[in-house]
Amino acid sequence: MPSFHHSVILSALFVLAPLASAQDEGDTSNNRGVWSLTSENDLFGGTDRNYTNGVRIERVSPANDVFPVLNWAAERLPFLDLERRNLRQGLALSHAIFTPQDITQSVPDPDDRPYAGWLYLSGTVVASDRHIQDVLQLNLGVVGPSALGEFVQTNWHEMIGAPQPQGWDYQLRDEPGIELIAQRMALFDGPDLPLGLQTDFGFYGGGALGNVRTYAGTGLVGRIGWDLESDFGPPRIRPALSGAGTFSPEKPLGAYLFAGLDGRVVLRDMFLDGNAFRDGPRVADRNKLVGDFQAGLAVHVENVQVAFTYVHRTEEFQRQAGPQRFGAVSVSVAY
Repeated sequence: MPSFHHSVILSALFVLAPLASAQDEGDTSNNRGVWSLTSENDLFGGTDRNYTNGVRIERVSPANDVFPVLNWAAERLPFLDLERRNLRQGLALSHAIFTPQDITQSVPDPDDRPYAGWLYLSGTVVASDRHIQDVLQLNLGVVGPSALGEFVQTNWHEMIGAPQPQGWDYQLRDEPGIELIAQRMALFDGPDLPLGLQTDFGFYGGGALGNVRTYAGTGLVGRIGWDLESDFGPPRIRPALSGAGTFSPEKPLGAYLFAGLDGRVVLRDMFLDGNAFRDGPRVADRNKLVGDFQAGLAVHVENVQVAFTYVHRTEEFQRQAGPQRFGAVSVSVAY
């Protein structure tokens, strides 16, 4: 791995490692950390194009088990009320791959989305209570050949016997990537139903700022099932209408169905607009408004949750051959 990756990893571990803790003894469910693994792939949509694959592994700390500097900073953010919210920190490693419509062309269509890989570390601060969740996330990494998109896709296609991608020589060039993401989600209890079924609905607002993506978004989600207090939704790879990996089951068994809508005003997307500081491929007709519809199921037994989300994403540029459809599978373990 290039030295740039090493420096990013070491810096993030130094900043986010939980060197001190202050446990909240009043709620044992919140005294557990969470490991989660998320895989997103357009295989579930029957395609192999655009946002074609994403993988994320993340560890979220128990409540109030955070590095003192993060607690100091959180106390000075005006929208966090730490007297009624649990504070957590997260560290994640993510990888995403983007390709054009036809990966068999050795010279890709210049009007189509360019090839790109995005490898990055995330440091996350989450403040939440039963009804409000605030997320502040910093992504640091690299876009381009050093992100190993060609290596991952070529070897994966060889393993499964799929057509080999031919156009990676025309991918986005190496560029350090940064995103600062902020989001607030508010959940409201709905009516209780027979068989102990619970309902709730939520709204979120937020956005991202950086050379990788800059956008503002809002959305809503509804859920029906049992033990809805266990989370704010299954983990996803942003941009997405999702929780923040804070799975804390309160009952041995739980499950819920969910559906939601998400809309974003996109001011910059490197994977369509091209490199910010270097010449390279890009599309000329990116859409400024992008919407997601998602629906899925989450089930947990004891401290293990498995979730599936189906996502329908509107066209991100005018020449795109129809909407993007992909699925997300996540496994979360509270320990």
